[in-house]
Amino acid sequence: MNKYYVKDGIYYLDFELSKLEFELFREFEDMLLKKGYQYLSLPSAGSWDVIEKQEVVTKEYSLGIDERHALFGSAEQGFLEYFQNTEVKNELFLFSFNECFRNEQDLNGMKSLREFKKLEQFCFCKPENALKCFNELLNNSVEFLKKYNIEYRIVDKTKDDLGYHIKKYDIEVKTKMFGWLETHSCTYFGDEQTKRLNIKGGLHTISNTGIASPRILIPFIERIEKEKTL
Repeated sequence: MNKYYVKDGIYYLDFELSKLEFELFREFEDMLLKKGYQYLSLPSAGSWDVIEKQEVVTKEYSLGIDERHALFGSAEQGFLEYFQNTEVKNELFLFSFNECFRNEQDLNGMKSLREFKKLEQFCFCKPENALKCFNELLNNSVEFLKKYNIEYRIVDKTKDDLGYHIKKYDIEVKTKMFGWLETHSCTYFGDEQTKRLNIKGGLHTISNTGIASPRILIPFIERIEKEKTL
């Protein structure tokens, strides 16, 4: 097969790119573990109720299983369902890896898919530490991109994107295929999510893409193709 192909919003990788994808995820996980983040195993499906309360990956963009359950579009939804109706007293720095599913209407190669893999960073923080924690999660992703000399820019989407976030930055990487391509979103929600999901303790939430595939593979693929032409 070719190095990759996409069919009906589902992507397939050859052995070389599969190995690269595996190694990139493991490397990001190792980095977070060394920084003291805790891994939490989360499912790729859960209740419609959490999707409706989270209201980031909305019901319109979610793939249903039955009347009660749907496939999650992000591990953020899994974190919220896990901690729903509990009390979180101390700050937590977490991450999880899962398959993400979205009812994308505008499928576009490796940019917009119905299924992809993502490692999500998630933080419960004290309100007075929110900016510090936001920058930490954002910089974890920046640190990773810098290591591989991937050209990137940070875009303030706080006012441009709809939603109840207080602060939102996207990271975009430069690609030949799609121009500037969003690969990460770092979002501070204040106490809105904890209120919606009845998570007591007075903490705020922040989520950030650690690494999402196959989007993150695009600059690597372009680099490999360029090197072969030299």
